[in-house]
Amino acid sequence: MAGITIAGLSTVYPNGVRAVDALDLDILDGELFALLGPSGCGKTTLLRTIAGLEGASAGDVSIGSRVVTRLPPGDRRVAMVFQDYALFPHMTVAENIAYPLRVRGVAKPVQQETAVRTAGGLSLGALLDRRPGQLSGGQQQRAALARAVAASAEVLLLDEPLSNLDARLRLEARTFLKKLQRELELTTVFVTHDQAEALALADRIAVMDAGRIRQLGTPREVFQRPADTFVANFIGSTPMNLVPRGAEIVGVRPEYLKPAAEGLFTGTVSIVENLGVTSLVTLDCGEDQIGYVVPEDEEPEIGTVVTVDAPPARVLRYDKETGLLVR
Repeated sequence: MAGITIAGLSTVYPNGVRAVDALDLDILDGELFALLGPSGCGKTTLLRTIAGLEGASAGDVSIGSRVVTRLPPGDRRVAMVFQDYALFPHMTVAENIAYPLRVRGVAKPVQQETAVRTAGGLSLGALLDRRPGQLSGGQQQRAALARAVAASAEVLLLDEPLSNLDARLRLEARTFLKKLQRELELTTVFVTHDQAEALALADRIAVMDAGRIRQLGTPREVFQRPADTFVANFIGSTPMNLVPRGAEIVGVRPEYLKPAAEGLFTGTVSIVENLGVTSLVTLDCGEDQIGYVVPEDEEPEIGTVVTVDAPPARVLRYDKETGLLVR
C-alpha cells in the first residue's frame, strides 16, 4: 500500500485552460478518498494525472516514497476503473481479469489461478466464461474491479464508478465497494459529482471547483461546516439556506430547522415536496425562500404561516464579500 502526495500540481491545456491549478494534496495510506465537484471542476483531470494518463504542466505526484510524475502509467503501480468499465468485448471475464498479468508476462497458469481467485471473491466465479455483453451493469462493474484488484496495484483509481448503474443497484454497489476497499486496505481515490455518493463512501472528501480544492475534510465536517458558500450550496440532498443579513450571510441546513414559537425565519408555506419519509417545505419569507424538512404526515397546509428555528451551533455565518465561513 502507499499514500499519494501531490505538490504544486498544475495541468494547463494548449488553449490556456487550467484544469488543475497549483494543487497540494495528501491522500493517506489505505484511505478511501473522494474527489467531488461539478462537471469541469478538474477532478477527472487530477485522477488521470495521478494515473499518468494526463501530463502535469508543473508540480509533482508521489506514490509512497516514489516520485512518479514522469513515469508512464504502467510503471506507477496504479489500477484504474473507468466510467464505462472499459472491458474488452471480445474477451471472457476471466481473460479480462487476467489481462494486466498477461501484459506483464506472468505465466499463464498464474494468470488463470489469479483470475479464478479474484473472481470468486467478487461473486463472479460462475461468470468467468461469459463476455461483457452477456453481463449486467453491476456484473460489468465487478469484473472491472476484479481486473484492477488482480493487477496487484498500490493505488486504485475509480472514475465515476457507479454512474452507469440504476438507482437501486447504485446503493447496493456503494456497500459492496466500501466493504471491498476495507478488506483490501488499498489506497483508493474515486471521482464523483454525486455528493450523496461521496458522503456515503469516503473517509475524506476534497470538494473541487475551477481546478482548486474549496474544502478538504471528513464527510461530517464538509456537511456540517461547509468552508464557503460554494460548498454549502453543493453539499447536501437539499441545498443549505443562505440568507443575507447585513454584512454577512446566514447559513442553516433545512434538516436543522424546526417549527417554533419564535425563531430565525417566519414565512408562508408555498410548496411542499414529498421526499419519502420526510417532506421539504418551502417558506416564502418576502425576498427569501427558506426550506425546512418535516417528518411524513406532519406537513403544514399551503398558505400556513410558520416560524422555524435551529440550535445556535447549527447556524453558520459567511462573509458576504468572500463567501468564506466566519470562524
